[in-house]
Amino acid sequence: MKKLQFSTFACLVLSAAFLPSASANHRTGTIIAPELIVAGDFNQDGNMDLAVNCTGFDVVAILFGDGQGGFTLGGHFPVDTLTKGLQVGDVNTDGHLDLVNCATWGYDETVLLGDGLGSFHTAKPPTEVDGDGEPVRLLLRDFNNDGRFDIAVNAPDDSKVVLYFGDGKGNFPGPDLEIGGVQHPFGMDSADLNGDGNLDMAVGGPVNGAGNSKTTIMLGDGAGGFQISAFSVQDQPTSNKIGDLTNDGIPDIVVAGAQPGNTTGNYISTYIGNGRGGFALGQTLQLGAGNLKGDIALGDFDEDGNLDVAYPQTGIQVERQHGTKVFLFFGDGHGHLAAGPVLTVGQEPHTVIAVDVNHDGHLDLAVSNRTDGTVSVLLGDGRGNFTLSSTTSVLSPIP
Repeated sequence: MKKLQFSTFACLVLSAAFLPSASANHRTGTIIAPELIVAGDFNQDGNMDLAVNCTGFDVVAILFGDGQGGFTLGGHFPVDTLTKGLQVGDVNTDGHLDLVNCATWGYDETVLLGDGLGSFHTAKPPTEVDGDGEPVRLLLRDFNNDGRFDIAVNAPDDSKVVLYFGDGKGNFPGPDLEIGGVQHPFGMDSADLNGDGNLDMAVGGPVNGAGNSKTTIMLGDGAGGFQISAFSVQDQPTSNKIGDLTNDGIPDIVVAGAQPGNTTGNYISTYIGNGRGGFALGQTLQLGAGNLKGDIALGDFDEDGNLDVAYPQTGIQVERQHGTKVFLFFGDGHGHLAAGPVLTVGQEPHTVIAVDVNHDGHLDLAVSNRTDGTVSVLLGDGRGNFTLSSTTSVLSPIP
């Protein structure tokens, strides 16, 4: 049976010395702290590339893949102040992949329109995000079934999710739709959770205090409206990912997170869906000291037909020390996970994504390392083993 798979703070500036550039929108220099990663063939050479946002320096870095697991820095493209969320899709329907980024201080969405050659220019005007919600994540999906990409952006400080509907030309002109009652929204993912053919959302709500954190389920009506419900989860959920953990064709949810200073450290919980938008706890794994700031990844890493989890350990509970590990957990097809290999990457791994970068049909991993200012790529063998293939710096000036 084919497995269902469902979609994907501050940045320290070391040097702001810019070099000459061939494009007004093409920024070069020395930066650090890559965070969120998305993958796509941005220069249409048939090889998977990576885009990584860098908070503080306000750029998205593009890394071009060689189809064998190697990557080179291809460009820095400016976005609005304090970049956070990052998504990829063809928002202007020209056949080229574009990028959408949300910014916390500027409250704007920056749309970077791709030219199919690996370069991007900013769509004008930017989509303004109203209020003081401090957006940190977004989704790029078609929420109103008109065949065009829309944006859902979280606003944790305002406890709402805001939708901006796309016109298919790279613009999101509004009016926007604000959906309140979403407790401190953070990690987000989307899929059809109740089988009605419309996209829904699962949104994590990290709140201090045992029993206070929730995951909000937003059931879409296909016209941009949502019905809200919620269930309690472990403390401080940072990442929510949707996938079929039980191979029954019904979406389930993996919730992961940690509260820095909490003695229980990292955790992963699985919640099994009933196909009607309801979820029940399957399992919680306590992973020991540490914390998670970015996103986990789901994928069938050992190709046994069951979804597995890759978990980046952002930090450890020792002052001024960062994690350097990505933990693998193998699924049993019944909603339970078992510990697998531990992979060594750079310092302070923030986010991991699963993607085949070398055309061998096996899932590989790309990991952003905040402190190192690098992206690690590990090649999978289809049996659950990974080998470091490349470590690409986003610090180096572009030739």
